Amino acid sequence: MVLLTSSTVSVIISTGVICTFTFLLFLSGYVLQQQSVRSIQHAIRPPPPPDPVAGHGLVGSPYQGDEQELLSDRVVDKHKREVSSPQATTGNFAYLQLLSTPDPSNICSAILFFKHLATNGTAVQDRLFMYPREWDLMPTKELTEPVSTALSLLRTASLEYGIWLLPIDMTLATSEGYTLTDTKLLRLGQIQFMQYDSVLYVQTPGLLLDTGKLDAMLFSRPLPLRHDKNRLESFNNEAWVPMPLRADRDAALPPVYLITVNSVENGHIEARGHIPNTAVPGFGSLVTGPEDVLSPKEDGLNPDKQPGYVYFQQDDDGHVQWAHNPLFGSWRVGQNAVCEGLNFDDDAVHDGYDL
Repeated sequence: MVLLTSSTVSVIISTGVICTFTFLLFLSGYVLQQQSVRSIQHAIRPPPPPDPVAGHGLVGSPYQGDEQELLSDRVVDKHKREVSSPQATTGNFAYLQLLSTPDPSNICSAILFFKHLATNGTAVQDRLFMYPREWDLMPTKELTEPVSTALSLLRTASLEYGIWLLPIDMTLATSEGYTLTDTKLLRLGQIQFMQYDSVLYVQTPGLLLDTGKLDAMLFSRPLPLRHDKNRLESFNNEAWVPMPLRADRDAALPPVYLITVNSVENGHIEARGHIPNTAVPGFGSLVTGPEDVLSPKEDGLNPDKQPGYVYFQQDDDGHVQWAHNPLFGSWRVGQNAVCEGLNFDDDAVHDGYDL
């Protein structure tokens, strides 16, 4: 039997206490280290795309983001089953239409475009409609009946077809005496595109003939996207020609315009704009004017020979030119279907909408 002296017991107890606290200290350090590692991993992980800065444009239309996400997911899945391309570009994209003046005919043409996208399947996630915020602030009694009706139909369509309504505050331009134009509207509204890799604007009025072909504008060839000196397509792209937005000189946008927002610094938006290279075979003809559409007599019923989207020209009075436009009748029928109650052949529909 070994007898322990009091000094030996004290050493044992002291050693045990030291070992215990050393282990606890090590354990605490390990836990803190793992928390730091997780924090660092979270900080450097690319953030998910944020919700569009859209909210509830056109007062009285509380569009819910969850509903749009479900609709977009359904549409994307449908398109993936129907269309595939080995050169497809992945990313977060959107289609855009915009108006600086509330012409009821053009509003209904945009509704028809978004309806076709929503019901025919598209691989593009979001549908955007940009307009001056002043539309929301005008008392209903000061609007003409056709304008009031068209805006009400647009509110309904935003819910039904998953349209993000983007009201843009134009007072920065109007306070300096500038008139509202499409280019100025886009200039002030580009900050809305920060979450997207690219946004494709197509002019309204127009008619969507083939959703897959319109999608091919974004997915069939490499996109410029953000400038990257290590990626040739970002600054020397065969399919997309650089076209800066000149809001101070031009009132109208190109009928097809690809926008990428690089950054926002000190209140200034750095954006890149491009137009399609019409000389590229099979690409430049995906979106065209009506002059490039074949009539039924020219085998125009063959969808393989038709473009994806056709934009229309307007006369000085704001009416769509019907001459030499084989799609005018189909377009008018579609307008009437999405905007019942409006008579588009009445000049009052086009007059009196200057806000």
